[in-house]
Amino acid sequence: IQQRQFNKASNSTYCIFMVNKPYAITCSVVAFYIPFLLMVLAYHRIYEPRQNPQEPRQNPQEPRQNPQEPRQNLQDQHSSHRMKTETKAAKTLCIIMGCFCLCWAPFFVTNIVDPFINYTVPGKLWTAFLWLGYINSGLNPFLYAFLNKAFRRAFLIILCCGHERYRRPSILGQSVPCSTTTINGSTHVLR
Repeated sequence: IQQRQFNKASNSTYCIFMVNKPYAITCSVVAFYIPFLLMVLAYHRIYEPRQNPQEPRQNPQEPRQNPQEPRQNLQDQHSSHRMKTETKAAKTLCIIMGCFCLCWAPFFVTNIVDPFINYTVPGKLWTAFLWLGYINSGLNPFLYAFLNKAFRRAFLIILCCGHERYRRPSILGQSVPCSTTTINGSTHVLR
């Protein structure tokens, strides 16, 4: 600790935050490992129903004998569209959470390991792992913009100071600049 506190280059001391083993384990488990486990379980449950659909799908080549064929076809299209939307949302969240885990895992692994190896992890490595975690926060707007069309449009409007090129035509007329988005089958106006 004394070696770490004394900075030979500037002939001064600085504060080092070193944690004991129980604190390192508790802090890391509560802040990272339990949320990580819950996310994995949630995604497992999300993808499990995708693999085992509850209603058997009818082969499109088989003739339908239902007199309400147009209505059933419309329901199938709506169900298919909803399934695609939900799958895309699940993939987006999976990518965002995967980046979160990849960025923060080195820090939290090191946080647990360091007290058990007598605090021998170099300070520069600590700093690099901490900044990798911080970089995750900077990545999120770009990940959302890349993965979500509505977010991408809003992001471009903000970055380009509301340039008309990135706006959708307004349904309320030209005097009120806005765009619309569809969420769970209903259309919403964004102002």
